[in-house]
Amino acid sequence: MNLVVIHPLPSRSNQRADQIARSLVKIGNEVHLILWDVPYPTKLFFKNFFKSMSYKEYSKEGVFIHKIRRLPFFFPIVNKLMFKKQLKDIYEKYNIDAVISESYINETLPPEGPELFYDFVDDHEAYAKFYGSKVYQLAFKLLAVNKTIVTQLKRSKSVIVVSDMIKNYAKKYNSNVYKITNGVESWVLNKKFNRKKYDFGKHSLVYVSGFDYWSNLPNLLYSINELKKNIPDIKLVLVGDGFQIPEGKRIVEELNLKENVIFFGKVVDRKELFEIVNSCNVCLNLSEKNPRQDSASSVKIFEYSALGKPIISTRLREVELLKFPNIIFYKDKKDNSDLIRAIRASFNKKVNLNKMKSLVKKYTWENIAKEIEEIIRENKK
Repeated sequence: MNLVVIHPLPSRSNQRADQIARSLVKIGNEVHLILWDVPYPTKLFFKNFFKSMSYKEYSKEGVFIHKIRRLPFFFPIVNKLMFKKQLKDIYEKYNIDAVISESYINETLPPEGPELFYDFVDDHEAYAKFYGSKVYQLAFKLLAVNKTIVTQLKRSKSVIVVSDMIKNYAKKYNSNVYKITNGVESWVLNKKFNRKKYDFGKHSLVYVSGFDYWSNLPNLLYSINELKKNIPDIKLVLVGDGFQIPEGKRIVEELNLKENVIFFGKVVDRKELFEIVNSCNVCLNLSEKNPRQDSASSVKIFEYSALGKPIISTRLREVELLKFPNIIFYKDKKDNSDLIRAIRASFNKKVNLNKMKSLVKKYTWENIAKEIEEIIRENKK
């Protein structure tokens, strides 16, 4: 089949849309991934303006990528017309059979044409409600996020969702809903990693995140400070950037944790990222529990499980449903007592690597792509 995949947020790579696009190619489909430039800051405005108005088409890992024209900042009416015109041209030129959309803003609402299949992967409205500033919430209203999602749910031949909570929401608008979680790259299951490349010691924990308001980083650092009294060689490896990193560095300075905390920053190279994670003993998934996080499917859980690592996680709904034996849950308390308990327990947790690989094998992106392909074939006219 000839397929179009519409990326929800092309400023970030290795998201679900990227993985699905690459995996659909691997199983024999022609895939066109749609990207566009996100709003620019005012700095270098004219340079960015002309850059955003250029159309680029190139191939990467077998996927045909279209970086289409889009005005900088938010111009919903103009951008929507531009987006629709460019997609209609792609539909016709490449004889597209179906569209898989993850779009949630009005500017990137796909035009009528090939059968639409909506991949509903996140509760975007909840993000604005829980974490967004007033400006962010206003932007969501201007970009008609709710209307755009509902329009696609109603138009779709089938809706694919990642969680039970999103499934319940989608069923209000479309009876043909399938749940397909996120997954893991298959090479992770087969690669032998070199643990000697990094030496973080036997009491090492790794936390990979875009450290936003939900990441519980301050609580984690205060917990590390408490634990180092009895576990002086405890080491926390932080990989990623975000709003909480400056606050985290301030806390590290204040508590004199420089010997116990490593700030790696953002690691773009995926193989390097897995080398770092595999060199640590315990992996963390500490997102605070709320409706937005409960409606998500954590890629990290599958990736860490493929490495056979103990995982400490907030008691999130979709993580609980997996029933993976390597997960230690904790309650997000203000006094951090249960997080401290979970960290202590994790250092003694034994995980059977072969058993975990066997459990995770069905969640590879290739298998997820096969499920999506089957849904499209079954539900097309």
